[in-house]
Amino acid sequence: MTVLPAAAATEGHRQRTERVSVAADGTEANGESGQGKISGDGRVVVFGSGADNLIPGDPRKGGPFVKELRTGRVERVAVAPDGTPSDGSTWDVAVNANGRYVVFSSDATNLVPGGNPTGSTEVYVRDRWTGRTEILIGNPKQARVDNSEPSISADGRYVAFLSTRGDLVPGDTNDARDVFVKDRWRGTVERVSVASDGTQGDGESASPVISADGSRVGFKSRASNLVPRAGTDEDLRARPRARAFYAHELRTGRTELAAHSRTGAKVAVLTDIGLSPDGRHALFMSANDDIVAGDTNRTADAFATDLRTGVTRRLSVAADGTEADGLSYGHVAMSADNRRAFFTSSASNLVPDDTNGKEDVFARDLRTGAVERVNVASDGTQASGFSLNFSVDLSGRTAVFDSEDADLVPDDRNGGSDVFLRHLR
Repeated sequence: MTVLPAAAATEGHRQRTERVSVAADGTEANGESGQGKISGDGRVVVFGSGADNLIPGDPRKGGPFVKELRTGRVERVAVAPDGTPSDGSTWDVAVNANGRYVVFSSDATNLVPGGNPTGSTEVYVRDRWTGRTEILIGNPKQARVDNSEPSISADGRYVAFLSTRGDLVPGDTNDARDVFVKDRWRGTVERVSVASDGTQGDGESASPVISADGSRVGFKSRASNLVPRAGTDEDLRARPRARAFYAHELRTGRTELAAHSRTGAKVAVLTDIGLSPDGRHALFMSANDDIVAGDTNRTADAFATDLRTGVTRRLSVAADGTEADGLSYGHVAMSADNRRAFFTSSASNLVPDDTNGKEDVFARDLRTGAVERVNVASDGTQASGFSLNFSVDLSGRTAVFDSEDADLVPDDRNGGSDVFLRHLR
Protein backbone atom coordinates (compact mmCIF):
# COMPACT_ATOMS: atom_id res chain seq x y z
CA MET A 1 0.00 0.00 0.00
CA THR A 2 1.42 3.40 -0.99
CA VAL A 3 0.63 6.60 0.87
CA LEU A 4 0.77 9.68 -1.31
CA PRO A 5 1.16 13.19 0.12
CA ALA A 6 -1.58 15.68 -0.58
CA ALA A 7 -1.26 17.95 -3.57
CA ALA A 8 0.72 21.11 -3.09
CA ALA A 9 -1.14 24.09 -1.75
CA THR A 10 -1.85 26.87 -4.19
CA GLU A 11 0.01 30.13 -4.04
CA GLY A 12 -3.06 31.85 -2.64
CA HIS A 13 -3.18 29.43 0.27
CA ARG A 14 0.33 29.92 1.57
CA GLN A 15 0.69 30.99 5.19
CA ARG A 16 -3.01 31.65 5.67
CA THR A 17 -5.41 30.89 8.52
CA GLU A 18 -9.15 30.40 8.11
CA ARG A 19 -12.00 29.15 10.25
CA VAL A 20 -13.43 25.73 9.43
CA SER A 21 -16.27 25.44 11.95
CA VAL A 22 -18.69 27.63 10.02
CA ALA A 23 -21.68 26.94 7.79
CA ALA A 24 -21.26 26.76 4.01
CA ASP A 25 -22.25 30.42 3.70
CA GLY A 26 -19.73 31.48 6.35
CA THR A 27 -22.18 31.80 9.24
CA GLU A 28 -20.26 31.19 12.43
CA ALA A 29 -21.26 28.36 14.73
CA ASN A 30 -23.56 29.26 17.63
CA GLY A 31 -21.94 26.61 19.81
CA GLU A 32 -18.50 25.41 20.83
CA SER A 33 -16.52 23.48 18.21
CA GLY A 34 -13.37 21.38 18.50
CA GLN A 35 -11.56 18.07 17.94
CA GLY A 36 -10.87 18.86 14.30
CA LYS A 37 -9.18 16.21 12.14
CA ILE A 38 -8.12 16.67 8.54
CA SER A 39 -8.08 14.01 5.84
CA GLY A 40 -4.74 12.94 4.42
CA ASP A 41 -5.37 14.76 1.14
CA GLY A 42 -6.20 17.97 3.00
CA ARG A 43 -9.66 18.33 1.48
CA VAL A 44 -11.98 17.27 4.31
CA VAL A 45 -12.18 18.14 8.01
CA VAL A 46 -14.26 16.33 10.61
CA PHE A 47 -15.02 18.12 13.87
CA GLY A 48 -17.36 18.15 16.82
CA SER A 49 -19.70 21.02 17.58
CA GLY A 50 -22.57 21.95 19.83
CA ALA A 51 -23.98 24.29 17.18
CA ASP A 52 -27.41 23.93 15.58
CA ASN A 53 -26.89 26.33 12.66
CA LEU A 54 -24.19 24.68 10.55
CA ILE A 55 -26.62 22.95 8.17
CA PRO A 56 -29.56 24.96 6.76
CA GLY A 57 -32.90 23.49 7.72
CA ASP A 58 -31.35 21.18 10.29
CA PRO A 59 -32.26 22.51 13.76
CA ARG A 60 -30.79 19.54 15.60
CA LYS A 61 -28.15 20.62 18.06
CA GLY A 62 -24.64 19.25 18.11
CA GLY A 63 -22.86 16.24 16.76
CA PRO A 64 -19.79 15.53 14.66
CA PHE A 65 -19.73 17.18 11.24
CA VAL A 66 -17.77 16.88 8.01
CA LYS A 67 -16.65 19.96 6.10
CA GLU A 68 -15.55 19.82 2.47
CA LEU A 69 -12.97 22.56 2.21
CA ARG A 70 -13.31 23.22 -1.52
CA THR A 71 -17.08 23.62 -1.55
CA GLY A 72 -17.72 24.61 2.07
CA ARG A 73 -20.42 21.95 2.33
CA VAL A 74 -21.18 20.69 5.85
CA GLU A 75 -22.82 17.36 6.62
CA ARG A 76 -23.52 15.20 9.62
CA VAL A 77 -21.44 12.11 10.33
CA ALA A 78 -23.48 10.00 12.73
CA VAL A 79 -26.49 9.19 10.60
CA ALA A 80 -28.19 5.99 9.46
CA PRO A 81 -28.17 5.07 5.75
CA ASP A 82 -31.56 6.77 5.33
CA GLY A 83 -30.24 9.98 6.88
CA THR A 84 -31.80 9.51 10.31
CA PRO A 85 -29.56 11.17 12.90
CA SER A 86 -28.03 9.24 15.75
CA ASP A 87 -30.11 8.87 18.89
CA GLY A 88 -27.00 8.61 21.07
CA SER A 89 -23.64 10.19 21.73
CA THR A 90 -20.74 10.06 19.27
CA TRP A 91 -17.00 10.44 19.86
CA ASP A 92 -13.56 9.20 18.67
CA VAL A 93 -14.18 10.50 15.15
CA ALA A 94 -11.48 9.89 12.50
CA VAL A 95 -11.30 10.11 8.70
CA ASN A 96 -9.34 8.25 6.03
CA ALA A 97 -7.01 9.90 3.52
CA ASN A 98 -9.49 10.84 0.79
CA GLY A 99 -12.32 11.71 3.17
CA ARG A 100 -14.57 8.89 2.01
CA TYR A 101 -14.70 6.89 5.23
CA VAL A 102 -15.39 8.36 8.65
CA VAL A 103 -15.12 6.10 11.70
CA PHE A 104 -16.52 6.86 15.12
CA SER A 105 -17.64 5.38 18.43
CA SER A 106 -21.29 5.67 19.45
CA ASP A 107 -23.81 4.28 21.88
CA ALA A 108 -26.66 4.98 19.45
CA THR A 109 -29.31 2.32 18.86
CA ASN A 110 -30.55 3.37 15.40
CA LEU A 111 -27.58 3.67 13.05
CA VAL A 112 -27.82 0.24 11.44
CA PRO A 113 -30.68 -2.18 10.75
CA GLY A 114 -31.46 -4.13 13.87
CA GLY A 115 -30.03 -1.37 16.01
CA ASN A 116 -27.82 -1.90 19.01
CA PRO A 117 -30.11 -3.62 21.51
CA THR A 118 -27.47 -4.03 24.22
CA GLY A 119 -26.80 -0.27 24.40
CA SER A 120 -23.07 -0.94 24.15
CA THR A 121 -20.49 1.37 22.62
CA GLU A 122 -19.77 0.30 19.05
CA VAL A 123 -17.49 1.45 16.24
CA TYR A 124 -19.20 2.56 13.02
CA VAL A 125 -17.94 3.32 9.53
CA ARG A 126 -19.71 5.92 7.43
CA ASP A 127 -19.15 5.76 3.67
CA ARG A 128 -19.76 9.34 2.59
CA TRP A 129 -19.75 8.46 -1.10
CA THR A 130 -22.46 5.81 -0.94
CA GLY A 131 -24.31 7.01 2.16
CA ARG A 132 -23.88 3.66 3.84
CA THR A 133 -23.31 3.35 7.60
CA GLU A 134 -22.09 0.01 8.93
CA ILE A 135 -21.17 -1.37 12.31
CA LEU A 136 -17.56 -2.53 12.40
CA ILE A 137 -18.07 -5.52 14.71
CA GLY A 138 -21.63 -6.77 14.97
CA ASN A 139 -23.72 -9.45 16.67
CA PRO A 140 -22.08 -9.57 20.09
CA LYS A 141 -22.51 -12.86 21.90
CA GLN A 142 -21.91 -11.09 25.21
CA ALA A 143 -24.65 -8.93 26.65
CA ARG A 144 -22.64 -5.83 27.53
CA VAL A 145 -19.40 -5.20 25.68
CA ASP A 146 -17.75 -2.14 24.20
CA ASN A 147 -15.75 -1.41 21.05
CA SER A 148 -14.22 2.07 20.79
CA GLU A 149 -11.28 4.32 19.89
CA PRO A 150 -11.11 3.57 16.14
CA SER A 151 -8.13 4.52 13.98
CA ILE A 152 -8.35 4.05 10.20
CA SER A 153 -5.69 3.48 7.54
CA ALA A 154 -5.32 5.86 4.61
CA ASP A 155 -7.21 3.64 2.16
CA GLY A 156 -9.92 2.76 4.67
CA ARG A 157 -9.10 -0.95 4.59
CA TYR A 158 -7.86 -1.38 8.15
CA VAL A 159 -9.46 -0.13 11.35
CA ALA A 160 -7.68 -0.53 14.67
CA PHE A 161 -9.91 -0.41 17.74
CA LEU A 162 -10.14 -1.18 21.43
CA SER A 163 -12.52 -3.85 22.70
CA THR A 164 -13.65 -5.49 25.91
CA ARG A 165 -15.02 -8.47 23.99
CA GLY A 166 -13.50 -11.88 24.56
CA ASP A 167 -14.99 -13.61 21.53
CA LEU A 168 -13.37 -11.79 18.62
CA VAL A 169 -10.41 -14.16 18.31
CA PRO A 170 -9.73 -17.65 19.69
CA GLY A 171 -7.89 -17.89 22.99
CA ASP A 172 -8.83 -14.47 24.36
CA THR A 173 -8.92 -15.33 28.06
CA ASN A 174 -7.11 -12.41 29.68
CA ASP A 175 -10.32 -10.63 30.71
CA ALA A 176 -8.81 -7.29 29.69
CA ARG A 177 -9.30 -4.60 27.09
CA ASP A 178 -7.27 -5.48 24.00
CA VAL A 179 -6.40 -3.81 20.71
CA PHE A 180 -7.65 -5.40 17.49
CA VAL A 181 -7.47 -4.68 13.77
CA LYS A 182 -10.23 -5.42 11.29
CA ASP A 183 -9.42 -5.90 7.63
CA ARG A 184 -12.60 -4.50 6.08
CA TRP A 185 -11.82 -6.01 2.68
CA ARG A 186 -11.42 -9.55 3.95
CA GLY A 187 -13.68 -9.30 6.98
CA THR A 188 -11.01 -10.68 9.30
CA VAL A 189 -10.12 -9.55 12.83
CA GLU A 190 -6.83 -10.06 14.65
CA ARG A 191 -5.61 -9.11 18.09
CA VAL A 192 -2.44 -6.99 18.04
CA SER A 193 -1.87 -6.25 21.73
CA VAL A 194 0.09 -9.48 22.01
CA ALA A 195 3.74 -10.50 22.20
CA SER A 196 5.60 -11.41 19.01
CA ASP A 197 4.93 -15.10 19.63
CA GLY A 198 1.20 -14.45 20.09
CA THR A 199 1.16 -14.58 23.89
CA GLN A 200 -1.72 -12.45 25.11
CA GLY A 201 -1.02 -9.47 27.33
CA ASP A 202 -1.32 -9.87 31.09
CA GLY A 203 -2.72 -6.35 31.44
CA GLU A 204 -5.08 -3.99 29.67
CA SER A 205 -4.19 -2.03 26.55
CA ALA A 206 -5.49 1.29 25.20
CA SER A 207 -5.13 4.12 22.67
CA PRO A 208 -4.76 2.24 19.37
CA VAL A 209 -3.35 4.12 16.38
CA ILE A 210 -2.68 2.66 12.94
CA SER A 211 -0.14 4.07 10.52
CA ALA A 212 -1.59 5.57 7.36
CA ASP A 213 -0.10 2.79 5.22
CA GLY A 214 -1.63 0.13 7.48
CA SER A 215 1.70 -1.50 8.28
CA ARG A 216 1.86 -0.95 12.04
CA VAL A 217 -0.43 -0.43 14.99
CA GLY A 218 0.73 1.47 18.04
CA PHE A 219 -0.90 1.15 21.45
CA LYS A 220 -0.33 1.78 25.13
CA SER A 221 -0.43 -1.09 27.60
CA ARG A 222 0.02 -2.05 31.22
CA ALA A 223 0.94 -5.59 30.24
CA SER A 224 4.35 -6.74 31.46
CA ASN A 225 4.91 -9.62 29.03
CA LEU A 226 4.70 -8.14 25.54
CA VAL A 227 8.46 -7.76 25.04
CA PRO A 228 11.47 -9.29 26.79
CA ARG A 229 12.38 -7.30 29.87
CA ALA A 230 15.21 -4.82 29.31
CA GLY A 231 16.42 -2.99 32.39
CA THR A 232 13.89 -2.00 35.02
CA ASP A 233 10.39 -0.59 34.83
CA GLU A 234 11.04 2.06 37.48
CA ASP A 235 9.52 4.85 35.38
CA LEU A 236 6.23 2.96 35.08
CA ARG A 237 6.18 1.99 38.75
CA ALA A 238 6.69 5.64 39.70
CA ARG A 239 3.65 6.57 37.58
CA PRO A 240 1.02 3.90 38.32
CA ARG A 241 -1.52 5.39 35.91
CA ALA A 242 0.95 5.54 33.03
CA ARG A 243 1.47 2.95 30.30
CA ALA A 244 4.26 1.84 28.01
CA PHE A 245 4.09 2.35 24.22
CA TYR A 246 4.31 -0.62 21.85
CA ALA A 247 4.24 -1.02 18.07
CA HIS A 248 2.97 -4.17 16.34
CA GLU A 249 3.88 -4.92 12.72
CA LEU A 250 0.92 -6.52 10.96
CA ARG A 251 2.89 -8.37 8.28
CA THR A 252 5.34 -10.12 10.61
CA GLY A 253 3.42 -10.11 13.89
CA ARG A 254 6.40 -8.56 15.65
CA THR A 255 5.69 -6.43 18.72
CA GLU A 256 8.36 -4.06 19.98
CA LEU A 257 8.80 -1.39 22.60
CA ALA A 258 8.31 1.95 20.85
CA ALA A 259 9.33 4.28 23.70
CA HIS A 260 12.35 3.39 25.79
CA SER A 261 15.23 4.86 27.74
CA ARG A 262 18.81 4.86 26.49
CA THR A 263 19.28 1.54 28.28
CA GLY A 264 16.23 0.03 26.59
CA ALA A 265 13.94 0.17 29.63
CA LYS A 266 10.24 0.96 29.33
CA VAL A 267 9.27 4.59 29.88
CA ALA A 268 5.90 6.06 30.77
CA VAL A 269 4.26 7.88 27.87
CA LEU A 270 1.82 10.73 28.35
CA THR A 271 -1.39 11.61 26.49
CA ASP A 272 -1.58 10.72 22.80
CA ILE A 273 0.73 8.44 20.87
CA GLY A 274 1.25 8.38 17.12
CA LEU A 275 2.99 6.75 14.17
CA SER A 276 4.43 8.36 11.08
CA PRO A 277 2.35 7.65 7.95
CA ASP A 278 4.80 4.95 6.82
CA GLY A 279 4.88 3.37 10.29
CA ARG A 280 8.61 3.88 10.66
CA HIS A 281 8.57 6.44 13.47
CA ALA A 282 6.85 6.14 16.85
CA LEU A 283 5.74 9.52 18.22
CA PHE A 284 5.10 10.25 21.88
CA MET A 285 5.40 12.55 24.89
CA SER A 286 7.28 11.57 28.03
CA ALA A 287 8.68 13.19 31.17
CA ASN A 288 11.48 10.62 31.43
CA ASP A 289 14.87 12.36 31.33
CA ASP A 290 16.90 9.38 30.10
CA ILE A 291 15.39 8.90 26.65
CA VAL A 292 18.02 11.10 24.98
CA ALA A 293 21.29 12.52 26.26
CA GLY A 294 21.32 16.05 27.69
CA ASP A 295 17.68 16.14 28.78
CA THR A 296 17.85 18.45 31.80
CA ASN A 297 14.70 20.57 31.55
CA ARG A 298 12.82 18.42 34.09
CA THR A 299 9.57 18.39 32.13
CA ALA A 300 7.79 16.37 29.47
CA ASP A 301 9.06 16.54 25.89
CA ALA A 302 8.01 15.27 22.47
CA PHE A 303 10.02 12.44 20.93
CA ALA A 304 10.26 10.33 17.78
CA THR A 305 11.78 6.84 17.74
CA ASP A 306 12.97 5.40 14.44
CA LEU A 307 11.71 1.82 14.68
CA ARG A 308 14.13 0.73 11.97
CA THR A 309 17.29 1.98 13.70
CA GLY A 310 16.10 2.26 17.30
CA VAL A 311 17.34 5.86 17.50
CA THR A 312 15.19 8.38 19.39
CA ARG A 313 15.35 12.13 18.87
CA ARG A 314 13.78 14.92 20.87
CA LEU A 315 11.42 17.11 18.85
CA SER A 316 10.52 19.82 21.37
CA VAL A 317 13.67 21.92 21.12
CA ALA A 318 14.41 25.28 19.53
CA ALA A 319 16.14 25.57 16.15
CA ASP A 320 19.52 25.89 17.87
CA GLY A 321 18.86 22.86 20.06
CA THR A 322 17.93 24.79 23.20
CA GLU A 323 15.69 22.75 25.49
CA ALA A 324 12.06 23.77 25.91
CA ASP A 325 11.39 25.85 29.01
CA GLY A 326 7.85 24.49 29.35
CA LEU A 327 5.78 21.34 29.25
CA SER A 328 5.16 19.57 25.95
CA TYR A 329 1.90 17.71 26.30
CA GLY A 330 -0.72 16.41 23.91
CA HIS A 331 -0.44 15.19 20.35
CA VAL A 332 2.56 14.45 18.08
CA ALA A 333 2.38 13.95 14.31
CA MET A 334 4.67 13.67 11.28
CA SER A 335 4.36 14.34 7.55
CA ALA A 336 4.46 11.50 5.02
CA ASP A 337 7.99 12.38 3.89
CA ASN A 338 9.14 12.15 7.53
CA ARG A 339 10.52 15.68 7.27
CA ARG A 340 8.14 17.69 9.44
CA ALA A 341 7.10 16.87 13.00
CA PHE A 342 4.26 18.57 14.88
CA PHE A 343 3.67 18.82 18.62
CA THR A 344 2.09 20.97 21.32
CA SER A 345 4.03 22.78 24.01
CA SER A 346 3.68 25.53 26.60
CA ALA A 347 7.34 26.49 26.12
CA SER A 348 8.07 30.14 25.36
CA ASN A 349 11.53 29.73 23.84
CA LEU A 350 10.96 27.51 20.81
CA VAL A 351 10.25 30.44 18.48
CA PRO A 352 10.92 34.18 18.83
CA ASP A 353 8.30 36.46 20.41
CA ASP A 354 6.27 33.71 22.06
CA THR A 355 4.75 35.74 24.88
CA ASN A 356 1.20 34.40 25.15
CA GLY A 357 1.97 32.03 28.03
CA LYS A 358 -0.26 29.36 26.44
CA GLU A 359 0.04 25.94 24.87
CA ASP A 360 0.80 26.30 21.17
CA VAL A 361 1.15 23.98 18.20
CA PHE A 362 4.62 23.84 16.64
CA ALA A 363 6.06 22.41 13.43
CA ARG A 364 9.70 21.33 13.28
CA ASP A 365 11.68 20.76 10.09
CA LEU A 366 13.72 17.67 10.90
CA ARG A 367 16.33 18.44 8.22
CA THR A 368 17.03 22.08 9.00
CA GLY A 369 15.87 22.20 12.62
CA ALA A 370 13.67 25.24 11.92
CA VAL A 371 10.63 25.60 14.20
CA GLU A 372 7.48 27.56 13.47
CA ARG A 373 4.25 28.13 15.32
CA VAL A 374 1.09 26.78 13.68
CA ASN A 375 -1.77 28.31 15.68
CA VAL A 376 -1.36 31.89 14.52
CA ALA A 377 -3.35 34.38 12.45
CA SER A 378 -2.70 34.85 8.74
CA ASP A 379 -0.27 37.67 9.48
CA GLY A 380 1.57 35.60 12.09
CA THR A 381 -0.02 37.24 15.14
CA GLN A 382 0.10 34.81 18.05
CA ALA A 383 -3.03 33.38 19.64
CA SER A 384 -4.11 34.65 23.04
CA GLY A 385 -5.73 31.31 23.92
CA PHE A 386 -4.31 27.82 24.14
CA SER A 387 -4.38 25.14 21.45
CA LEU A 388 -3.89 21.48 22.37
CA ASN A 389 -5.77 19.52 19.73
CA PHE A 390 -4.46 19.55 16.16
CA SER A 391 -4.25 17.40 13.04
CA VAL A 392 -2.13 17.57 9.87
CA ASP A 393 -2.54 16.23 6.35
CA LEU A 394 -0.07 13.79 4.83
CA SER A 395 1.94 16.50 3.09
CA GLY A 396 2.46 18.43 6.32
CA ARG A 397 1.40 21.57 4.49
CA THR A 398 -2.03 21.97 6.06
CA ALA A 399 -3.03 21.71 9.71
CA VAL A 400 -6.21 22.16 11.70
CA PHE A 401 -6.31 23.19 15.33
CA ASP A 402 -8.77 24.23 18.02
CA SER A 403 -8.67 27.63 19.68
CA GLU A 404 -10.86 29.93 21.75
CA ASP A 405 -9.03 32.96 20.36
CA ALA A 406 -11.30 35.53 18.70
CA ASP A 407 -8.48 37.30 16.85
CA LEU A 408 -7.21 34.59 14.51
CA VAL A 409 -9.69 35.49 11.78
CA PRO A 410 -11.87 38.57 11.19
CA ASP A 411 -15.41 38.71 12.58
CA ASP A 412 -15.04 35.91 15.12
CA ARG A 413 -17.79 36.92 17.54
CA ASN A 414 -19.29 33.67 18.79
CA GLY A 415 -17.34 33.75 22.04
CA GLY A 416 -16.41 30.08 21.95
CA SER A 417 -13.92 27.55 20.70
CA ASP A 418 -13.60 27.06 16.95
CA VAL A 419 -11.68 24.86 14.55
CA PHE A 420 -9.16 26.63 12.33
CA LEU A 421 -7.18 25.67 9.25
CA ARG A 422 -3.60 26.81 8.71
CA HIS A 423 -1.93 26.66 5.29
CA LEU A 424 1.73 26.39 6.19
CA ARG A 425 3.33 26.51 2.74
